[in-house]
Amino acid sequence: MNKNIAGILLAGVLLPIGCSKNSKPVPQDLHLVMLDAVNALRRTGCQCGTVYMPPAPDLRWNDTLEKAAASHLLDMYNNGYFGHIAPDGSAPVQRAQALGYTGDYVGENIARGYQNVSDVMNALENSPDHCQAMMDTLYKEMGAARLNDYWDQEFGRKD
Repeated sequence: MNKNIAGILLAGVLLPIGCSKNSKPVPQDLHLVMLDAVNALRRTGCQCGTVYMPPAPDLRWNDTLEKAAASHLLDMYNNGYFGHIAPDGSAPVQRAQALGYTGDYVGENIARGYQNVSDVMNALENSPDHCQAMMDTLYKEMGAARLNDYWDQEFGRKD
């Protein structure tokens, strides 16, 4: 990625957030690459710390969860924090529902310091809690976004 571009990855396009004269949308396929990476992990099963997680059904992409991920990344970026609970006290499920998600179950993985899907997936797989979230059969769908080297995966389930 061009280091002169500061942006948020949403719907497969990196949208600039800075005022650099070099900033312009950079096509990406985060939607497909991240969904494929998580589903590949789910299909094979894996060892999450001391817990073996057996294969799990594939997740479907959810655009509202993608918007929740992008919104949370932008909030963290603009307000200088890194956490699941926002300064206003909102949790992942509350943020997703505020954007129109109709499910009652939402989980979130956040990461920072990674430049590509492969590296962030490796880090998440090596963190027992994050790995278990990706493998959890409670979740049926996901959305994800990237802002510079910040990443957010949102998992959900509608009953």
